[in-house]
Amino acid sequence: MTLFYRLAEIILRWFPPKNTEAVREKQMLMHPGRSGAELTRDYYIRKTATSTAIIAAGLLLSVMILISDVKHLEIISDNLVRRNGYGMGDREISLDVYADGKIQEKEKRITIAEKEYTEAEILSIFQEISSGLEDRILGENPDADHVEYDLSLPDMDDTYPVSMEWLISDHDVLDAKGHIRDSFTDRSGRRVRLTATLSYGSVSRDIPFCVTVYPGHLDPADRLSRDIDAAISESAADSICQTDQVLPSAVNGHTISYKNSLPHNWLYILIISLLSAAVLYAGRDRDLTREVEKREREMLLDYPEIVSKLTLLIGAGLTVRAAFEKVALDFRRSGFRRRSYAGEEMLITVHRMKSGVSESEAYLDFGKRCAVKRYKKLGALLSQNIRKGSSGMLPELEREVKEAFEERKAAARKAGETAGTRLLLPMMLMLAVVMLIIMVPAFMSFGSQ
Repeated sequence: MTLFYRLAEIILRWFPPKNTEAVREKQMLMHPGRSGAELTRDYYIRKTATSTAIIAAGLLLSVMILISDVKHLEIISDNLVRRNGYGMGDREISLDVYADGKIQEKEKRITIAEKEYTEAEILSIFQEISSGLEDRILGENPDADHVEYDLSLPDMDDTYPVSMEWLISDHDVLDAKGHIRDSFTDRSGRRVRLTATLSYGSVSRDIPFCVTVYPGHLDPADRLSRDIDAAISESAADSICQTDQVLPSAVNGHTISYKNSLPHNWLYILIISLLSAAVLYAGRDRDLTREVEKREREMLLDYPEIVSKLTLLIGAGLTVRAAFEKVALDFRRSGFRRRSYAGEEMLITVHRMKSGVSESEAYLDFGKRCAVKRYKKLGALLSQNIRKGSSGMLPELEREVKEAFEERKAAARKAGETAGTRLLLPMMLMLAVVMLIIMVPAFMSFGSQ
């Protein structure tokens, strides 16, 4: 970005910004202690450099796209359009059509068929494919007279767009894919005729093959597995009347042993446990945040009652400390109904005052511990009463009571609006269900008539 920063300085030198006072004030608020002129200059340089970089990137990308579009123009010259090569398929192009120099149709879709072979070319291709097809289908087999492994019967040629279909004379020996059937056990072998039909467009050609198939050849590992299965089955049949089954310990000169295969349930349980622990560990922070938010909401709900009781008791002649203790004791007596966070904080404050902490400090600490703006204000008001006297305190408390109840009504109104918004989707779903119940029978009856 160094280049764009220098370019931005040049642009701003030629075209200096106007009405920068508002920007300077906001920058000084965000970065106190720094020069307003320097902050404003850096702000405009960064903004101009970023805009210049975006414009430059857009221009570069536009040029690259334009060059790419020019390279891939559909029309070569003199109304010539290039086809796709053999086997690449047809393609659609979009061209503007002009008649006598005037636009006739914009973005006309034209299908350009792929290039096709001539009949002589395709016959030559068929000849080329057929010359190497026998070696291709034999696979691991040495020759067509000794087929013990599965044949490979392709559907398409690897080089040319030529499809192949296979006709097998004896499906008891080979399946449609050229696999030797397990049920075929004739050790003397069997002659099978294969016919490959090569097709390209309307041109086709049949290529016959004859192979002699023997029962499928197994590698040593597969053969040993088959012999073990047979030995286990034989052992099971011999000991069918006994309490225990004896598994074979030797097969074809191989020593056979067995071990218990443990299921992986323990691993699944371990993984689930670890995941659950991680989720609960991470979710606890979220729950704690919700609990703190709930505490603040409940304290705000209790605040009007606390302030109104304090105002009433102080107005009746009680001292601030006596009124505070009376309200705290009232919350303790009602504690069996629900937990009151505000009441607990008030009781703690009462105990601190009884232990020797000054009233002024106790009230201030009360507001800090509550960590709610309203309670901080109440703590400061009560502390101020101790330091400066009680003159004017009662009107302040009455004003606080009025504001607290107004805030409580506003919070209740907001909660109602939130609940209404959450109920909007279920109500819409219910409306849709009712409309379906009414309209579906009506459409069905209309259709039957």
